[in-house]
Amino acid sequence: MATAVRRAVSRHRWLRILPVIVLIYVISYVDRTNISFAIPHIGKQFALSDSRQGFLEGVFFFGYLILQVPAGFIAMRWSARRWISVLIVLWGVCAVFASLSRNFPELVASRFLLGLAEGGVQPALMTTIRAWFPFDERSRAYSIFKLYAPISSLITAPTAGLILEYGTWRDLFLIQGGIPVIVGLVLWLWLVRDTPAKAHFLPEAERTYIEDAIAEEDARRKPVDKPRGAVRAAVTNPIVWLFTLAYTLTLLGMYGISMWLPTLLGESFGSDADVGFAAMAPPIAGGIAVFLVGRSADRHGRHVAHVCWTLGIGAVVLIGASQLHASQRWLVLGAMVIATASSLAYYGPMWAMVSRLVPAAAIGTGIGVINGVGNLGGFFGPYIGGVLSDLTGSMALSQVFFAVALAGAGVVIFGLRKKMAAAIAAEATTEPKAKVR
Repeated sequence: MATAVRRAVSRHRWLRILPVIVLIYVISYVDRTNISFAIPHIGKQFALSDSRQGFLEGVFFFGYLILQVPAGFIAMRWSARRWISVLIVLWGVCAVFASLSRNFPELVASRFLLGLAEGGVQPALMTTIRAWFPFDERSRAYSIFKLYAPISSLITAPTAGLILEYGTWRDLFLIQGGIPVIVGLVLWLWLVRDTPAKAHFLPEAERTYIEDAIAEEDARRKPVDKPRGAVRAAVTNPIVWLFTLAYTLTLLGMYGISMWLPTLLGESFGSDADVGFAAMAPPIAGGIAVFLVGRSADRHGRHVAHVCWTLGIGAVVLIGASQLHASQRWLVLGAMVIATASSLAYYGPMWAMVSRLVPAAAIGTGIGVINGVGNLGGFFGPYIGGVLSDLTGSMALSQVFFAVALAGAGVVIFGLRKKMAAAIAAEATTEPKAKVR
């Protein structure tokens, strides 16, 4: 009976809940990253230096930071479903505003406000995932969630290339930013509920199965009962800040790669359309790597090793890529494929570690702190990449910088191996039949 219930539950969770969660963030991520294709055209129109272009790309993350901690708290204490519905409308308005900007300051303001509107989305979505998936499945669930990055890149790259080939950067922001929001809002309200307990489409046995699995997990960890205690537990917990440091360094490298990828490929390939189609290869590899690494972590454990190996490979490849010339177009593309895959594949195992080591009742706020502060790497990556490009006249030093950031993140995660082992040992003591990870 338990096996039959689990299979039925899996069908609902993996085929109904998770795909819509991924879709919402795909729409968000397209709005966030399409500026990397528009920036050469914006730079020409407004005569921007590389460093100012990098600032325009990265200012999004200052707005993004503001709602992170409140968003995680609201999602836990109010409703992730309602909260995300409000934010979807707001970020659609901001995307349209960006398409109407008449000068550089207005573009900066529109990007900041877009970051503000989207900043509350990821903590709420990740809180929803945690409510629907026990730890033994969470690395895969977070890894599938991370597919938003390669999927959005597959959408953004070719369509942005074609739109810019026949239109303007304003058309790009309007088409990719405004229209998909309507579809996402309808599907989100129709298909998703905050928790299994509120999902009336599930039979009672299935709802009970999921809720009991999550409750048993939380019972093994120190509770934080009061709302103020949850916030305090998150912001004063050293584990939260170690994960924040690791996530900052990872995104420093990842967004540096993704934001400057079209520029780098543009030096090797020709037209906007060629660059758009060439830029499809890295996210395809990233999607495959995300799924395989997440599944491996759930099956075999060793979450720390999965994170460190993927980040280490990305760092080595980026350093090697810094020695390539633009004329070696296929080697450049191959290096970007491996680096992008490595910079994405760590995601599921790392966030599964977060869900295990951060106190249960503080997880919403903890995710907000880690994701919010960590995403400042999304500002500094493109900006520092632009500054280094201005100073040296090439992207070589920028790639070395991104590599060092990825390697640094791996070192921080490696330092958490003993705490992760202790958490697993404590669970094994409580549940002798539990699978050691």
